Amino acid sequence: MSPSLFRYTIIAYIVLAIFGGVFDLIFPSAIPETLSLAKEVNETNLSSIALTSVAIVGLVTLLGGIVATIGLFLFLPWAPHFAVVITILTFFASLFLGADVASGWSMALTSLSDTLWGAILALAYFPPLKERFLVTL
Repeated sequence: MSPSLFRYTIIAYIVLAIFGGVFDLIFPSAIPETLSLAKEVNETNLSSIALTSVAIVGLVTLLGGIVATIGLFLFLPWAPHFAVVITILTFFASLFLGADVASGWSMALTSLSDTLWGAILALAYFPPLKERFLVTL
């Protein structure tokens, strides 16, 4: 894969992740009203400590993901390893988020972005892109 196609893949990942994340906010009718109400009740029952903890962990993994994505886009030597670490941390953090409600469109877009992220991580470790991440003095 060429470096420019790799970068286009990263851009596609970002676009899909953003649309997957905001789809239900833009189109709230995509989720049945009863499920939306249940989601609201579930969120209001969270303690302030749990909510703060989730917010802090979410912010750390979001910022780490942004840094990792920029590092991969710029072919910085530390980026592939950092991206793997952030991916693992995000996976484990998601185990503690609890239940969530999302539309099929939101889930499909998020699933596509996750698949692209996996491809991006894999491509960063194999030639010819692997050489772009090596430190040259």
